[in-house]
Amino acid sequence: MRNQVIVHRVVKNGKRSGQYIEPHSHVFFHYIYSLGGHTRVTLEEQVYETEQGSLVLIPPETVHSITSLDTSCCLDLKFSCSDALAAQITGLPRYLRAVDDHANSLIRNIFEEAVGQERDYDEIINIRLYELLILLLRQQSGGETGQASVCYSVSAPDHENIRQALRIVEEELETPVRVADLAERCGYSENYFRQVFRESVGMAPNAYINQRKISRAKELMLYSERNVTQIAEQLGYQSIHYFSRLFKKVTGITPTDYISRVKDNRPINVIHNANTPRGEFEIPVRDMAPEESE
Repeated sequence: MRNQVIVHRVVKNGKRSGQYIEPHSHVFFHYIYSLGGHTRVTLEEQVYETEQGSLVLIPPETVHSITSLDTSCCLDLKFSCSDALAAQITGLPRYLRAVDDHANSLIRNIFEEAVGQERDYDEIINIRLYELLILLLRQQSGGETGQASVCYSVSAPDHENIRQALRIVEEELETPVRVADLAERCGYSENYFRQVFRESVGMAPNAYINQRKISRAKELMLYSERNVTQIAEQLGYQSIHYFSRLFKKVTGITPTDYISRVKDNRPINVIHNANTPRGEFEIPVRDMAPEESE
């Protein structure tokens, strides 16, 4: 990368109402992405109240504190970068009430990579964050929004029908999606549909459907309180054992282990270096005294 980006920590941080992190600063950048609930983030003299989908930027050496206003959950991204990029990032807005779908996708992918810790996950995380920073800088300068889109091969016969098939899959992820039904709804024989789909998308329709369902399953594990059985049933899998085998094949870990990781508030040290704290947290979460909450 032209501008080195190093992510030190990815933290899923849940707090109860009134819990807080006292004023402090650090030598690296810190993004706070709200998954749900509301927090009050105080940056020196400025106060921001976060809501689901909002993003707060804390530059290096900036004194800040964080207080949960209700039951809240955030993702913390802590990173450093080259001096040239740092100068640009410092000019970004400190608070964005909502980020677009592309940014949402990048942030969630960073967390998923940190949880899964598959081969070279640290490199993927650094690349994803770099992409997020470029996206935000483009938006600040009035450039392209960089909305993510699915790429299709326009050389495939009747590729619009394949686009239709992909839309159907997205709309009906929580139902049993059969390849034969997709083919019929697109006006193809099943064998021809399989051929055209593979040419257009780069994988077999069954593999694509399962990939999208597992992606949806991971979202449900992160953002809902459903257990593995409930999630499998919601996505149209009649066998919990088949769902579990498929999930492990796609992600590398079992759904039970994945839920355990995403529900855990322990920080994940992506790269061990001088910025990696010795303890579990840089600054511990504290409970507000009763008289303070009144």
